[in-house]
Amino acid sequence: MGVGLGPWNEVMTDVRSDTFEIAIADAAARLVSVRHEANGSFVTTPLMYPSGGAVVVWADRAAPHFFVSDYSFGARECETMGADRRQFIARAAPIAESAGVEMSSDGAFEIVASQGQLEGAIKTIAGCSQEVALSFAHRLHQRQRADVRTVLFSKLVRVFGEPAVVKELEFKGASTTPWQIDMAVTRSDEIALFETVTPWFPSVASTLAKFGDIRLLEKPPIRTAVLAARDGFGSWTTALAQTAHVVQASAPDNAFNRVVRLN
Repeated sequence: MGVGLGPWNEVMTDVRSDTFEIAIADAAARLVSVRHEANGSFVTTPLMYPSGGAVVVWADRAAPHFFVSDYSFGARECETMGADRRQFIARAAPIAESAGVEMSSDGAFEIVASQGQLEGAIKTIAGCSQEVALSFAHRLHQRQRADVRTVLFSKLVRVFGEPAVVKELEFKGASTTPWQIDMAVTRSDEIALFETVTPWFPSVASTLAKFGDIRLLEKPPIRTAVLAARDGFGSWTTALAQTAHVVQASAPDNAFNRVVRLN
């Protein structure tokens, strides 16, 4: 027993120091990276925009201080979601005022900081840039989701009959977490779950968490992710397909009938 214990301890120590700790250090290093240019540097932060892209901050010299900006990346993120300048400013201006930073004419959050303030300035600018994008995405997500849920309810009622359709129910997965599900179709003791998904990272991630947990049940119900739009999902559609059927909200009624087979 004593002879075998020594090598085992050594192996465990090696795994932690040479593998575990190195893996953690490498992951942490990838969370923040810097790309130096001739006149400044781009700092990639761990924060994420609704699209799933990292929040990037620009920093350069403004002797004797430093100039820090989000390079209008937050404004561009909102623009890709359909925000016009007026809508962007309406959300960005209060965020800039609250954080004590300025806004440029092209919609960039910016601040001048001393060397000692540089870390805080980068965090603040990154936070502002992310917050304005999340604010607009949340509004867009809520509106899209309300629209697609109306469409989905009408389709399910036409296909399965109104008595079989249930809105906003709780359903527990293998972890016993009570997940909020948009809609379900029930017949006898069978149930099929439907979750509406918008092309927004938190919406996709939420659906993956819900259906991923429910899929692990001994006898999981049929699960269908209903996409609010044709475009904007990219590879997310492939990820969703690993946990559920994937159907466009605009698909004909018989497409829903095909994915749901209840006795």
